[in-house]
Amino acid sequence: MPLQTNPAASPGAMGRSRAHGDALGLWEPKRTLTLAAARKHTERIIFIRRMLIGASAALVALLAYYFATQGGEMVIKDDPDTSVHMIKPRYSGRTSDSLPFYLTSETATRDLENRTEVALAEPVLEFIRAEGAESSSVQADLGTYDDINKILDLRADMSLPQTERQNVVLETDDGYRCVTAHARIYPREKRIVGDAPIRCTGNFGVVGGQAYEITDNYRTFVFKDGMDGIINRDDEAATGLRAAPEDEADAPRPIFGFDGDGPIAVKADTATYNGGTTDLLGSVVVEQDDSTIYSNEMKILRDKATNAAAGSIQLGAVRDIIATGDFRYVSDENDVRGDTGVYERDTSTLTVTGDVRVVQPDGNTVSTNRLVYDTVTETVRFSGQCQGRDCGPDGRTRIVIPGSE
Repeated sequence: MPLQTNPAASPGAMGRSRAHGDALGLWEPKRTLTLAAARKHTERIIFIRRMLIGASAALVALLAYYFATQGGEMVIKDDPDTSVHMIKPRYSGRTSDSLPFYLTSETATRDLENRTEVALAEPVLEFIRAEGAESSSVQADLGTYDDINKILDLRADMSLPQTERQNVVLETDDGYRCVTAHARIYPREKRIVGDAPIRCTGNFGVVGGQAYEITDNYRTFVFKDGMDGIINRDDEAATGLRAAPEDEADAPRPIFGFDGDGPIAVKADTATYNGGTTDLLGSVVVEQDDSTIYSNEMKILRDKATNAAAGSIQLGAVRDIIATGDFRYVSDENDVRGDTGVYERDTSTLTVTGDVRVVQPDGNTVSTNRLVYDTVTETVRFSGQCQGRDCGPDGRTRIVIPGSE
């Protein structure tokens, strides 16, 4: 059988086959190189993953060690210091009758615990008490202001030494000045209340109480839980309510009566000052020099005139005193008791009614149901019918002189 040769096996054929393969772009050799590079890339990825896993494990171990060594429980809470601080803030508003008020302070702080109030340092409230009047003010060491409900709470800084402490000070356009350690102010209502002792100086004199309330457009002062006061003697010419007399004979009679020149001391459980009227309630004692009046209730009426500032008044002398309930008047000359006593300055008379009894130092006693006592001449007039146990026959006034019976 004749031998056949394979054309593809010849060198020429092999060369032609490789050339044809290159021309056709056969990829087998290139595929071999790409697989090698992929293997190296995979190895790098595996290495990086192992490193990241190791680093994560190390971090977890570090955190576990940290928490284990801290001990106790970690509590995360709001820090009150992360609050809003304001320098020299200014707040404003209007009263119920549309008069403006302004509140300023050195600093104001609003913390996270109470978002409706701001804490104030050295606050000052300025307000207009009445249309056309000058501004009045209140100032203190510390305070809080509820700018939603418009309530200002002022107090003295009790942590400071007494010499450095600035008490709450109220000064009004009509001359009142009050000093206390606490004041809660309702600017819209024109009302102030306090649960600390207070001392006020003004037209009514000097008055103090253990607690207080100021209402009625800052015109009515109520002193509570025990009060005491001083009404200084001041004749009507000095107050400008009446012209000074040219003739001494025409001079007005004594201010309080009793022919005294000293100040009038007042004590009671509660006192309400409203313009020229003072109402005293509970264990009332009014004293001038050597004369004293006691009663359960008392009303003191004083002369008054309108001040140039709208809404303000100027007080003058005591005009009338009306004392009711266990009335008693004591002087060097007489001890007078009854149900009701009425003092009238214009006549300098003290009229006592009810179960009246008079005892004099020498032992003389008088019992009747009506007595009129002249506090200047110290003379006594009796009238009416005696109804007490010491009355004489037929209900007549009975006068007892020691040694005459």
